[in-house]
Amino acid sequence: MNHATDRTPQTAEPLQFVADLLGNISEPNPGVRTVIEPADAAQLIAEETRSRIAAVLEKFGGTPAVLLSGGVDSIYVAAVSVALGAEPIAVTVVTDGQSDEANATAAAHALDLRHEVVRLSAPEVAELSRDVMQRLGTCELWEVTAGIPLVAARRSFETIADLGAILGGSGADAILGGGRKLTHPATSPEACVELDQIIRTETAANFRYDRLVPGFYPALLDEYADRLIHVFQTVRWWQIAESFAPQVLFGDHNGRPVDKLALRLACATQLPSAAKHLAWGAKSPIQRSSGLMAALTTAARAYAANLPGAQTYTDPMSEDAEAVAVRLYLSLLEKS
Repeated sequence: MNHATDRTPQTAEPLQFVADLLGNISEPNPGVRTVIEPADAAQLIAEETRSRIAAVLEKFGGTPAVLLSGGVDSIYVAAVSVALGAEPIAVTVVTDGQSDEANATAAAHALDLRHEVVRLSAPEVAELSRDVMQRLGTCELWEVTAGIPLVAARRSFETIADLGAILGGSGADAILGGGRKLTHPATSPEACVELDQIIRTETAANFRYDRLVPGFYPALLDEYADRLIHVFQTVRWWQIAESFAPQVLFGDHNGRPVDKLALRLACATQLPSAAKHLAWGAKSPIQRSSGLMAALTTAARAYAANLPGAQTYTDPMSEDAEAVAVRLYLSLLEKS
């Protein structure tokens, strides 16, 4: 494939269900992973990010917002938006006392962005959990904890008079192996096969409409759903990422192994000098980095601690997680 010319037209659609549009993307094809230089991959990423965001900003107009979690994906989206002349409002959702907002705050400051931080108390997390479960029709852990920040962010969206696109970095991990580790050396043929399988399996399962909750975003965001832009979830992005060999995605920085190497290189180039270190920060998925998992874990322990006789032998607030899980299951059996 000629990666400069053989792509579908650029899109300003919020997201594309790539697996539905392209068919069987899970079929192994490690031979197409021919981009082996991190600098070349970073240039492809830079060009596509700029093209994609420019198309979105032109279509939606108004004042964009960016869901700034503090990870490299959302920081890069924010930085490119600024470079294109936009002045997005950064929105970060965290929980009281359990957050990883430092990088988000630093990035917003470095990019001179208005920064809206939505801090959720423990009671608010519980209430939002109920709201999200009702909207989605499921209590599945990862769906609910992914939905809570989106519903909470609506508070900020409602304050933006001329709201344009809502930009997010979701999708980058899936196509670029974010959060993954390879069992083979990155330059080996075995690693290429391994990476190809990892990425194809994940994207085939997630980049499609017919998931556990097909209408996930409309159910959570109502009128805002059509403005939520998944910058990296397009056919063009899939076509580019499909060409990346493992050594452009997995490498070292200052003696520390990193994932999404080429994207981090592109981000570091885009950031001001004093903020380039933000491109290299490690971050857990938003369910953890926002503190939601920790908040719900504490809530689960508190619930278990209030069950009849719960503190007779050990304290659910400090005992191991297995014991807490069994307590909660037994309480469900009792009620059933």
